[in-house]
Amino acid sequence: MRADPPSPGCRVDHGAPPELDLRRLPSPEPMLRALAAADALAPGQAVQVLTPLLPVPLLDALAARGLHASASALPAGARVLIRRPDDDGAAGA
Repeated sequence: MRADPPSPGCRVDHGAPPELDLRRLPSPEPMLRALAAADALAPGQAVQVLTPLLPVPLLDALAARGLHASASALPAGARVLIRRPDDDGAAGA
């Protein structure tokens, strides 16, 4: 099976979750795209998103979906690690 190339703005490091840089998008695109990426995660998968600022509403929306998220401030925005728990409820890689 052939793997599709990553979409623009998506960095793939095979030792880390894929990363989407959403910092240059107008509002509300960063939140909408982050939620779409989170909703597409299979159990145990993770994605990182770079946002233009600390996304408190995004963190609330992810928690409401039962996803695990942690955010860290960057000089230009924030990095949010989003994980869908494994089927047994544990956060996996």
